[in-house]
Amino acid sequence: MNYSNWRKIYQSFKKKKGAQFIYRSFIKRVSQRKEIGHINPLVDVYNSISLRYGVPIGGEDIDTIQGPLHLGIANGNEAFFPLGDSQNEPALNGEVIYYDDAGAVCRCLNWRDGQRTMLKNDTTNAIFFIESINKDQLKQSNEAIVSLRENDI
Repeated sequence: MNYSNWRKIYQSFKKKKGAQFIYRSFIKRVSQRKEIGHINPLVDVYNSISLRYGVPIGGEDIDTIQGPLHLGIANGNEAFFPLGDSQNEPALNGEVIYYDDAGAVCRCLNWRDGQRTMLKNDTTNAIFFIESINKDQLKQSNEAIVSLRENDI
């Protein structure tokens, strides 16, 4: 799998200084034969599929999304509470985000998930984001979608 194209895309995004491309850490852990770690069954499945097909996958709890869900450019005041953090880190002006009426859902496409819409053990309605940047990635994304369906999640 070649993640260099994704790394270039993520490096071009406006983001907090020092923020790392999540799949880079996945690849590093796997190449060192280290475990990625258990989060919850839904996240574990999509992380494994993401690694298998080389495409970024994110998931959100639909029941926590407020109003319509959009992909667009942040104006810089969309509220966002990152996973594992209790402080608001609003989206940056010009950042690519998924958002709803309450604020940012994911930042830098689906690079960074938030607390408000995260998948939990009791999530029953989920939406998954799978992105592609070229024809090869589109093929891999479609294969990843089939794999998600086969896992019946």
